Amino acid sequence: MAPVAYHRDVKQDLVGAYETRPLSLQRMMTIDGLDAATPGHRTFGLVQLDVTRAQQRIAELQQSGRRVSLFAFVVASIGRALAEHPALNAIRGGRKIFRFADVDVSIAVEVDTPDGPSPVQLAIRRAQGKSPEAIYAEIEAARRSRTEAGSVGRESQRFESAMRWLLWLPRFMRVGLLRVVTRRPLLVKQWSGTTFVTSVGKFASLPGFVIPFAAGPMAVSFALGGVVDVATLEAGTVENRAMLAVTVIVNHDLVDGGPAARFVVTLQQLVESAGGLA
Repeated sequence: MAPVAYHRDVKQDLVGAYETRPLSLQRMMTIDGLDAATPGHRTFGLVQLDVTRAQQRIAELQQSGRRVSLFAFVVASIGRALAEHPALNAIRGGRKIFRFADVDVSIAVEVDTPDGPSPVQLAIRRAQGKSPEAIYAEIEAARRSRTEAGSVGRESQRFESAMRWLLWLPRFMRVGLLRVVTRRPLLVKQWSGTTFVTSVGKFASLPGFVIPFAAGPMAVSFALGGVVDVATLEAGTVENRAMLAVTVIVNHDLVDGGPAARFVVTLQQLVESAGGLA
């Protein structure tokens, strides 16, 4: 019997075809920013909000030619709720807590880049006084700005410009400098707002809650999941209601359970009443 002919380069056969790409600036910014985020003690609240009425009202507005989305409505509701509960519109700075009158909501806007779709930071300033339509328009304007000028706003411009210079430094120095920024509440607000909202439901209506990476000096942040129909008992009859999964991440270093629970009740009332969708 003839001997078996083995391939000399077995490793190449096991690896198969592949390609390599350098990490984009946005990806390196994300990695360094997450590593620089200050640790803390987080409490996660998993809340289902009934958005049936809000979805119906949004559909009516869209049919009449007005531009609005569920995400913009929820961001506006978060802004209004935080304005009513300023203890959660706060940032820690060492042994001090900075509470702010204006609610600046940082969101991730997905834009097209040479490396494919990528999230870019945008801060919705003074969100407590803006309508869902105004927030939607601001997000769309940011996307157009990225296409035309390469940046979605001042926050993105500042951060990308700073990171281009910081990339010349060793990574441990970059992360160290970013940590200095995260310990200065006024700089945090200028660069990233007072709270953060991320959404997976914009890309896929999947059931369940999102458990995001949680760190940083802010008192509260949010992760929005998908909207799914849930059978609920209403006035003795079973009805399908559209329920939005919301994860509320509270920094226990700054906020206790009671104030956090009262805030969630206010947010629930604003969302489920479709307040602000006039």
